[in-house]
Amino acid sequence: MRIFVGRNPRSVVLSSESYSLKFERLYDRSNQTQGNVQAQQGQPNQIKAPTVSIKNVSASELVKDGYRELRALRLNGLLGLLTINGDVYVVVVGGVQSIGYPRWHLDDSSKITPEQSINKILEVDFISLDTEIYDHLFFDRSEQNFDKLLHEHPCGVYKRLFADGSFYYTKDYDLTNAVKSPGLTHNLDYAIDNFDTSFIWNANLIGEIINWRGRLSMKEKQAFDNAPFLMFVIRGFCKTSIVNDPDLTATVTVLSRVSTEGHKSISDSEGMHEDSRVSTIIETETIVTTDSFILSYTQIAGNIPLFYEIIDGQLLSGKKLKLLKQPGEGQNEFNKHFDTLESKFGIVSVVNLVKSRSDSQETLASIYKQYSDTRGIKISNIPCGSQTLNKSPHKVLYSLKQDIYECGAFAYNIKKGIYFGKQTGVIRISAADPIEKPILLEKLISKEVLELATKELDGFSITSPLLEVHDKLWSENHFWLERVYAKNQKNYNKSAKIYLKLFSSHVKLFDPVHFYISQYLRQFRSSFTHMKDIKVFAGTFNVSGKLSKDDISQWIFPNGVTTEEDFADVYVFGLEEVVELTPGHMLAIDPYIKQFWEKKLLDTINYYDKDSSYTKVWSSQLGGVLLILLMKSSESLKVKHVEGDVKKTGFGGITSNKGAVAVSFNYSATRFCVLVSHLAAGLENVEQRHNDYKMISKNIRFSRGLRIKDHDAIIWMGDFNYRILMSNEEVRKLIALKDYKSLFEKDQLNQQMIAGESFPYFHEMPIEFPPTYKFDPGTRQYDTSEKLRIPAWTDRILGRGDVLRQLTYTYAPDVLFSDHRPVSAVFSANVTVVDEKKKAELSSVIHTKLMERLEGCDEDERIEILNDGNFKLNELDDEISNITNMNAKPEQKRARKLPPPSSEIRKWWVGNGKQVKVFLDTDPEEFMLNPEHTPNPFDSNDTSPLFVPRS
Repeated sequence: MRIFVGRNPRSVVLSSESYSLKFERLYDRSNQTQGNVQAQQGQPNQIKAPTVSIKNVSASELVKDGYRELRALRLNGLLGLLTINGDVYVVVVGGVQSIGYPRWHLDDSSKITPEQSINKILEVDFISLDTEIYDHLFFDRSEQNFDKLLHEHPCGVYKRLFADGSFYYTKDYDLTNAVKSPGLTHNLDYAIDNFDTSFIWNANLIGEIINWRGRLSMKEKQAFDNAPFLMFVIRGFCKTSIVNDPDLTATVTVLSRVSTEGHKSISDSEGMHEDSRVSTIIETETIVTTDSFILSYTQIAGNIPLFYEIIDGQLLSGKKLKLLKQPGEGQNEFNKHFDTLESKFGIVSVVNLVKSRSDSQETLASIYKQYSDTRGIKISNIPCGSQTLNKSPHKVLYSLKQDIYECGAFAYNIKKGIYFGKQTGVIRISAADPIEKPILLEKLISKEVLELATKELDGFSITSPLLEVHDKLWSENHFWLERVYAKNQKNYNKSAKIYLKLFSSHVKLFDPVHFYISQYLRQFRSSFTHMKDIKVFAGTFNVSGKLSKDDISQWIFPNGVTTEEDFADVYVFGLEEVVELTPGHMLAIDPYIKQFWEKKLLDTINYYDKDSSYTKVWSSQLGGVLLILLMKSSESLKVKHVEGDVKKTGFGGITSNKGAVAVSFNYSATRFCVLVSHLAAGLENVEQRHNDYKMISKNIRFSRGLRIKDHDAIIWMGDFNYRILMSNEEVRKLIALKDYKSLFEKDQLNQQMIAGESFPYFHEMPIEFPPTYKFDPGTRQYDTSEKLRIPAWTDRILGRGDVLRQLTYTYAPDVLFSDHRPVSAVFSANVTVVDEKKKAELSSVIHTKLMERLEGCDEDERIEILNDGNFKLNELDDEISNITNMNAKPEQKRARKLPPPSSEIRKWWVGNGKQVKVFLDTDPEEFMLNPEHTPNPFDSNDTSPLFVPRS
């Protein structure tokens, strides 16, 4: 890739073999004397917010306009646009070094060949969009000029910052999150949706470019992505080392990410800021890779999330911690910090390292426990120093063994392409010194996790050479993180100014052509979008840990197969108890079981469907719970942004013998969420099942904070384990009479939903089939064992969302191998479908006609015309209308009974995160809600009272 600069007007072009991107600073046209001389003197009447035009240019334009190439500059990517003292700089990465490769394969000569390369940044350059006075320093890369770039250039301090050896990037996968999808190919759209922006150090430098990219057509976007310019940079440490062992081909990678959340107002002598940001947060991941497996484990270390500062003690007493708020005053900020962690990791266990014989630290530890208990977080205050961690590590690890088991570890079978372990929690380590002691403990925990996990893997054991590599990498990690931390500590004020300018830098990108095209596309949206009804099949089955060869076609096709209409567009299957689990395992998934059920379900559907084959889009397993998403191959291209999440609920969230698996995906422009869950068993455990529901609803999260209720269509199914509150004799008698209505009135889930407790806003179709639990396996006889369990509808399917309409709800009486019967439901989903091909064609027509209209205008005239709010091309409107009316389908408007519920993503009645409380001046002992009143509060036709006397 190459860099060019233009003189009149001043501009910078980044060019690859197939794509060239031009940046040009825009000024107020009322100042006719603007030019490079005045730009150097700071005289132009600039637009308030620095504004830069961005556009794709051809190679011929570069030759015609006399651009000069900065041949001495290497270009590996674009960090973004930085503003310093009113001037704008294009920030490019030059020298890099490949330092890590967590994913690799063996070539024909059994040599390791990297598949994912993580690079360390060695050199960064800043090219001004306002002046050329520094260009000569780039043409001649002498030692003297390099020194001037460091000390005389306005961005010299940032050149030193980004080249200090602590910044890394990769173009192969999402570096901001732990390894979780090694089987997926890299996709920039998916990565942008899932990035943890708190770890991207150039997020605000590149944010406007990402927004601009989103307005490009599919063809232009693909050309831009193939360049490739965009870089997403993290700070911390990364290195991969090969294990020198003849009996084991393996690598160890240690990857640390330093969060940016505390650096807008940096002060490492404090714990938490008013906006709930913690000064120092470091997320560290250990990745062990062999030719068969990938193991990964993530931990978090950081300052104590309380309001305090470090002050000098008297005489020889050293540093002390001084509280800045009274106990309890910072609980809300404390809760927000852990809300963020729980939404990303699930369970959070806190370990606080306390210095022995330090009154101030012991006081802080006591308050930390008080906050944690109020929040409901498990905390371990461990009094220890560096010597304790080095000489008696077994004592500390013993106290944390349960926490380690709770979190689990990520494990992936490379050859089979399946997961058999997931990390569903994290240990959050705190200390007054957030580097030395936490890293020592993280190193011990990392080693313990590897030893526990590999005990459960056949053909993979921890060897001495592997542990030596592991320990050496953690020592290097300690050195580099201590170096970063020391630089911040050395001069607080100087560091604060550097970070403040870096994180407050903002440039407005101006691209009138694409903006104008996007406006037209919105106007004619109905021409390339239409509403379509698709059929979604949902099936849940508790298979009792059996791998049966029995025919299951009655479950999938309850009415048989006679026409093409008997097939669904989307199939989602939720299986429970696919494996029997016992507590106390790091990796509790047998990969063969998941593979078995995927194949069995696909083979069954494709056996009957001779015309269009179905394929697996996604699947995931947590312990005994398995969720599988299948689709027609022809429709799978419409599915985007597929991502999953899991939540353990067994033993209060510790084990995966109970829990939920969820998937979120977009079918074209409609968002779906499907969950399968296995809730607490037992007749009396209604409250625990309710708690399981709340735990799953709260903790299942997707990228950008997307929650379950933020989707257009939600299907929640599984073995909910709700029972019927009647005697065994009464239940069996009513089953014989097929009086399911009387049974349903005593069904626990029905009562919970009527009371507004569990599954509010969800809908269940009337049940017109007998209870599906519990049978003697292999028979049609309800339980005849000593326990004589009461039959119940434990297996349920619920729906939520205006786009969903349930068509059927039934069970498969002839699938006998389990003590449950499989249950199925078919939904009709009214989805918004975007015709990407037609959209691209329309975009191309608009672009062509627009360019014809602007032909002969110079750049300034084009900007002036397109910036005119009254600009309208009637002939363009007429031509587009003729094109779009040919096959346009009228856009259907959905009738919403209620607005979507408020959430962190979308607040329709309040904003700014405010809490809402509603007080009703009504005595609940005397009055109740009127059951005859419409449930829609926006229906003005219902004049009946909202409350009626209880009598």
